[in-house]
Amino acid sequence: MNLLLALLLSFSNPSDKIKIVDPWMRVGAQGQATGLFFKIENNSDKADTLYKVEFELAGKVEIHETYDAGDDMMGMREVGQIVIPAKSTFELKPGAHHVMLMKLKQDIKKGYVGDVTLHFKKAGKIMIKAEAKEMMKKQTMEHQH
Repeated sequence: MNLLLALLLSFSNPSDKIKIVDPWMRVGAQGQATGLFFKIENNSDKADTLYKVEFELAGKVEIHETYDAGDDMMGMREVGQIVIPAKSTFELKPGAHHVMLMKLKQDIKKGYVGDVTLHFKKAGKIMIKAEAKEMMKKQTMEHQH
């Protein structure tokens, strides 16, 4: 009986362990880039890794982090993957880790809802829908001299 239970548990859907909360993207213009943001809740006992994101309207998609480049300047660089520790939440947000949707094939207007595929090492593919929103004024980064 314990063997049967162990077998059933091993075939349970691993994506139940990863939950995507509040996915959204910034509006963007054709040929330009925009950001994709969401929270990843890892409810499992093991860390998982987001290593790839697909979005059909982007010619290129990368996972980025924002960093302090010195002299009151911020920079962005590709990180390739994000590890989400067990029993934790990782937030991708403006000014921090985020997904860059580059070389947009068409304008992304406010209210547009796009299909995005997230690839995790353990949970596999997770399909989400992200709505395009305009950034609120207080969220924009200021450039001062």
